[in-house]
Amino acid sequence: MLNDVTVIRGQGGLGRALPGEDYISGLMFYTDNLPSGFDDTHRVKQVLSLAAAEALGIDGDYSDETKATGTVTITNVGSNGDTIAIYVQEPTEQVLLATYTKVSGDTTVTLVAVAIKNAINALTSSHGYTAANTAGAITITARAGLGIFLNSGTPISTVIVGTIARSITQFSGGVASELAQWHYHIAEYFRIQPAGNLWLGFFELTANTFDFAELQTMQNTATGKIRQCGVYLCNTGSFDGASDVATAADALQVQVELLESLHTPLSTIVATNLEPVADFTNLLTLANQSDSGVSVVIGQDGDGLGSEIFYAQGTSITCLGAVLGATSLAAVNENIGWIQKFNLSNGIELAKPAYSNGVLVNIIADLNLLTQLNEYKYIFLRYFPGTSGSYVQDNPTCIASSSDYAYMNDNRVIDKADRLLYGAYLPFLNGPIVLNADGTISDNDVAYLTSLGNVALDDMVRNGEVSAKEITIDPAQNVLSTNKIIITASLVPVGSARHITVKLGYVLSL
Repeated sequence: MLNDVTVIRGQGGLGRALPGEDYISGLMFYTDNLPSGFDDTHRVKQVLSLAAAEALGIDGDYSDETKATGTVTITNVGSNGDTIAIYVQEPTEQVLLATYTKVSGDTTVTLVAVAIKNAINALTSSHGYTAANTAGAITITARAGLGIFLNSGTPISTVIVGTIARSITQFSGGVASELAQWHYHIAEYFRIQPAGNLWLGFFELTANTFDFAELQTMQNTATGKIRQCGVYLCNTGSFDGASDVATAADALQVQVELLESLHTPLSTIVATNLEPVADFTNLLTLANQSDSGVSVVIGQDGDGLGSEIFYAQGTSITCLGAVLGATSLAAVNENIGWIQKFNLSNGIELAKPAYSNGVLVNIIADLNLLTQLNEYKYIFLRYFPGTSGSYVQDNPTCIASSSDYAYMNDNRVIDKADRLLYGAYLPFLNGPIVLNADGTISDNDVAYLTSLGNVALDDMVRNGEVSAKEITIDPAQNVLSTNKIIITASLVPVGSARHITVKLGYVLSL
C-alpha cells in the first residue's frame, strides 16, 4: 500500500431524519441521579444523534463514578537492591503499576513509599492508576471504568525480592458510573442506526412500583410516534432473577395493550439483570406467557466496552441498545436476525457474543442451550462458523410460537397497519352512511370505505411490508340498529426464512 493520509467519513453526526416514522424509538432508564440535561419536570427528551445525547450530559467518561481505593503500607525498607512490584488484577488482565528498587537514600518507610508512589504516578498515562503517600501508606486510586469490580477479592498483589515488607488493604468504595451504562446503549443504538430518532426517558428508581406507566409518559411526550421502546432494568435491583423476566414482561404487556387501545401501539424490548443466574438452562420459558408486545434480550458483548461495563457495574449490561437500533433500522416486516442485513458487530463491539451473565457463547458446546433459549423465546447473540460478525438468533416475543404475533416483525407490521387504517377512517367517524331501500349499505359507500382502507395500505404492499391485502365490507350488516359498520382488513404477511434445508448428494449423471 502506498503511503497516504486516509480520511474516514462519519455518518449520523447531523442527525438528519429518515422519511416515515417506523424507525422512531424510545429508551427508558431508571435512576435517582438524572443527567444534567434532565430534571423532574423534563424526564423525556428527543435526540437524533449520540452527540445530542452527550450535550444533555450523558457522557461516557465515567465522571460520575466513585473510584475504588486500596492501600499498600511499607513496613520494612529492606536492603539496597531489593525490589517490589505492585500488581492489580483487572477483569481480563493483571496490570503492573510499578516496580521499585531500593536505593541507599531511601532510609525510612516513608521515603520508600514516596519513591513507589512516584513510580506509580509516572506510569499513570499508561495504566490509569494514581497513588498518594501518608507516612509509608501508599493509597492507590483505581483507573476510571472499573466501578465495583475491585471491591471484592484480592486484586492487589506484590512480588518482592529481598526483605522489603508490606501490608495490603484491598480495594473498596468503588461505585459504577450510571452515565457509562446509559451512554453505551445510546451509542450502540446510533452505531447500528446512524439516522435514528430516539426518545430518552429517565424515571425515578427508588420506591418505583414498576407498573411501567412511564411508557405512557414516553409515548405522550413523543405525541404517540414511538414504534419500539427499550426498557433497561438491569440496574434497578428489582429484576435480578430468572422468574423476574416474566414478571417484567407481564407488567409491560399491560401498558402495551393500553397504548394499543389509545391508537399508539408499540413494541417493547426489555433487559433485566441475569448476572446472578450462572446457568442459563435455569431460565424460564416465555412461550407460556401472553405478552406478544414484549421481547426479552439476554445477549451481551463478551470482549469490548460492553464487557468492561458489565464487570464495572456487576450486573447485566446486555445488547439492548444494539437490538433496539437494529429494530429501528429494519423495515417493519424484517426479522432482525436476517444475516445479510443485521450484523451487530463492527469487529470490536459484540465481536465476541456472550450471554448477559458474562459467559461467552460457544456454538458447539452450547448447542442444546441455544436450542432451549430459542424455544423459550429469548433474544440472544450467536455467531456462524465461516462468517464474521454477531447476530441475533431471532426476534421472538413472549408468547407461544403458534400465535400470529409470535415475532416482533409480526407485531410491527400489524401495528403499522393499525395506525394507517385508524388514520384513514377517523375522518369518517360519525359520518353519514347512505342505505338502499332494503336497508343494505349503498354501493357508493361500500366502494368509498373500501377505497379508504386500500389506499391506506397500498404503500405497505408496494414496500414489501405485506404480501397482499384486502378490504371487505358486508353491505347487508344492520347499521341502523347497531350504529356500527364493520370493515374487515385482511393481510397476507411476508414470510421469514427461519429454516433453510438444502438437499445435497451424489447422482450418476445430470
